[in-house]
Amino acid sequence: MSLIEVNNDMRVIMDREAFFVMLLTGTDKIRSGYGNGDGLLIDSEHYIFAIADATERFPNASRILLSKIMGGLTNIPDTSEQWRAYINAIYQQQEYHLKTTLSLIALKQSHNGCEAFVVHGGDSSLNIFNRLNKKLLYKSTANMNFAGRSTSIDTIDSINLESNTRIVIHSDGFNDIMKIGSIDFDDLVAAPLFDCISLILTQVNAENVNNEYDDVGLLIVDIPEIFNVIAGSIVMGGTTHCEERCLQNNLTICDYSSLIKTF
Repeated sequence: MSLIEVNNDMRVIMDREAFFVMLLTGTDKIRSGYGNGDGLLIDSEHYIFAIADATERFPNASRILLSKIMGGLTNIPDTSEQWRAYINAIYQQQEYHLKTTLSLIALKQSHNGCEAFVVHGGDSSLNIFNRLNKKLLYKSTANMNFAGRSTSIDTIDSINLESNTRIVIHSDGFNDIMKIGSIDFDDLVAAPLFDCISLILTQVNAENVNNEYDDVGLLIVDIPEIFNVIAGSIVMGGTTHCEERCLQNNLTICDYSSLIKTF
């Protein structure tokens, strides 16, 4: 498996029809010189997507966890129990000081839709919607199963999904963006992906002194469109303060919209 680590040179990656990922560094983190603890994983070859949110002190804990998850996937787990055994083995390796959330979904295509395996530990969020009627099909709940704090994930949820489904995974920092711009999930569930990203970047780039937000990791995936995409495996984010400083020295917050990369 080819694993690409994207740390500093790209903060928004998208396929207009199938998915997009966005990583923003918190406003106070930029001023204070901290790293970005949010990490994102996109494996469009095996249809595995995840967000991890680490602490300020060890922001690269998220990248370490996501890289371990991807690096050990010689055989893709096929059941909830196999996924639980695989993730728990990695959780047991995560050192205590490297605490991070984990919200992961793995899609297994079938003739009438797909089966989704959901792994969730901590207070990031994973939501699944029907794009046609905007109905909420699944919502994760916060728990204390942080990697580095807990040695195991209690359960892996298995969900059967049909077409016209949208998966929205985000770190808690995205709640700040939603408040700033009065953005509701209804604005994101049915709109074209490029419109979603434009709406968010408009709020981020607005000249408003109250636009304060934490690190933001956001990942949106559409079914069945994602099954037509081959974009390799990418881990981005989880940057140390030194890596983040290199980025911020060459990029203003208003330049994020110029980083949109489409496939």
